[in-house]
Amino acid sequence: MSTYVLTVVSQALEVVMMARILAIYRVLLDGSISSEEAVQRIRKELEGKGFRLEGYDESPIGFGIVALNLKITAPEEDGVTDAISSVLEGLEGVSSVELDIVSRVG
Repeated sequence: MSTYVLTVVSQALEVVMMARILAIYRVLLDGSISSEEAVQRIRKELEGKGFRLEGYDESPIGFGIVALNLKITAPEEDGVTDAISSVLEGLEGVSSVELDIVSRVG
């Protein structure tokens, strides 16, 4: 094989290996902590595991319950959405976690 072909194949593999996903989760808070505090904790825990909180919005449900719609990016790997769900479910103040959408991004 020529050096050019090897370079092209190597670059293509690098692009595939760098693929990321965008996952949108709906997280219900139990009211024991504020949504701002929950977002800070979520951001810290996700970053510690190699994931990134790209953004979020709040939806009041009623009776003091707030839903957070989290936009999270992560490397495209087997089991990554389960790993993110586990992080979110393990946080104080979170009553439920639901994965809404997963999409591959750059």
